[in-house]
Amino acid sequence: MKNLSQFLIGLFFLSILFFVAKYLLLLVNINVPPALLGIAVLFCGLLWIKGVPKVISNAANPLLGHMSLFFIPAIVAIVNFIDLIAAFPLALFFSIVVSTLVSLAVTGWISQKLMHKLDPANVNRDKPPREGS
Repeated sequence: MKNLSQFLIGLFFLSILFFVAKYLLLLVNINVPPALLGIAVLFCGLLWIKGVPKVISNAANPLLGHMSLFFIPAIVAIVNFIDLIAAFPLALFFSIVVSTLVSLAVTGWISQKLMHKLDPANVNRDKPPREGS
């Protein structure tokens, strides 16, 4: 019962964050998805408090476990744009491929920069020492 109440409190907090972001975007009249602003505010808030509160974690983990279900409406909505897809197949294909390659390259570059900042003595602390070393 305690986990359910923590889940509901966390879900309530995440919903409030979404609706506040939606309200702010309507006030400012910017065409950005409110979920994106909500996630950015949540990320900054979690960095500020240096951790994830238990209620947020209890609400987010089940949602993340079923993340693929959130893509169903977007996939079904593609039917509305069949004419556009048929008109520009190469442009869509190359934009998807280029954006994927750019994001992979940027992610790899950032991860390499962050890995160099790690303390080498603590990198493999959780792994047992190799035989013969």
